[in-house]
Amino acid sequence: MDILKLIEANYDKMVENRRYLHAHPELSTMEDNTCRYIIEQLKASGLEEIIDIPNGGVIAWVRGNGGKKTVMLRADIDALPIQEPDHNLSKPRVCISENDGVMHACGHDAHTSMLLAAADVLYKNRSELNGDVLLVFERGEEGGGNIKHILQYFWDNDIKYDVCFGMHVEQKLETGKFGISEGYADAGSIPVSFRITGRGGHASRPDLSNNPVDCMLEFINEINKIRMKHISPFEQLTVSICKIDAGTKSNIIPEYAEFSGSARYFSKENVRVPFEKQLEKIIKGLEESYDCTIENLGKGGAIPLINDKCAADIARSAIAKVLGEDALCPQMPTMGSESYSQYMIAAPGCYGNLGIRNDEVGSGAEIHNPLFDIDERAMVTGAAAHVAFALEYLNGDYPLEHSSEYANLGEFLKG
Repeated sequence: MDILKLIEANYDKMVENRRYLHAHPELSTMEDNTCRYIIEQLKASGLEEIIDIPNGGVIAWVRGNGGKKTVMLRADIDALPIQEPDHNLSKPRVCISENDGVMHACGHDAHTSMLLAAADVLYKNRSELNGDVLLVFERGEEGGGNIKHILQYFWDNDIKYDVCFGMHVEQKLETGKFGISEGYADAGSIPVSFRITGRGGHASRPDLSNNPVDCMLEFINEINKIRMKHISPFEQLTVSICKIDAGTKSNIIPEYAEFSGSARYFSKENVRVPFEKQLEKIIKGLEESYDCTIENLGKGGAIPLINDKCAADIARSAIAKVLGEDALCPQMPTMGSESYSQYMIAAPGCYGNLGIRNDEVGSGAEIHNPLFDIDERAMVTGAAAHVAFALEYLNGDYPLEHSSEYANLGEFLKG
């Protein structure tokens, strides 16, 4: 199979899909039209085994020539609540969101388009696959937690895979490069989201009220101190408070104050456990000293994403064969978090970084930034990597061994 030639032949359609998705972005948990579009494109490629998992996303199969192995490939499909400007870093955009205040500022439009192109190539060359390919298009990666519906469906219907592969666009890498390393790839996340309830009143008489804003300010300060006072300087931890909601007018003491953000970490034992322990102590102390009630609104979070060594070797070998050794770059761990880590509870896997930076087209801005854009030529590299990984694993002999802190998906889902 000449993977690059087949992907190049699919390039115009891949661009068409990406631009449609980019112009019609949908927020987490709201991706109904996106799912319909994905299903239409999969059917147009000839795929027949397609399931729209309620609130989870779309899954589909490419059945090979009877082999017993299964590889899973995944893309996320949701957008972000960001207003998109007409320009990227230096150029007018080739396409722009038609949905006011919603933007594909994290590359999920490209992720989806690349997997659709890979699905088309794999299906039309399925006789060369010694096994099956499971395709997953996931809703709500940006904090929606919709992956739980996919995993529950897998568990309830005994859907299994032997290895999984995914990727994310990477603005620091040039187009044509692909980052792969074993070990830590993305951090785990801890939701930091609280509602503080006090007693409202008139701003002229704070003594007759109980201002929850006072408690909130000290709470945030104490959270920021945890890193210095309770976590080793040799461990990774970042904390960001990104949203605050309190009050309606300058002369009204509010009844409640809310804030939310997240902490990112790698070590459960050395960071997550002591961080959450200190949070409990802080809450107890503040409720007593401020006579407020503090409710933890945090839900979800992600576990650290740790690339399996053998799965990373498969990816490196596959990409080198198709794109050349020069395309490979070491991948540094990031403090970003990925729901993809949860797929690796069921089987070993690998998650890579696809370079999209190109000064000539104005791509290279940080993700989740209004100036973010991609170099569409990078999608050739990404789609080829999907196909190459599937072919390399299904037609090769790799001794995968799986380890997880959970016995199985069922144990994790009970949680």
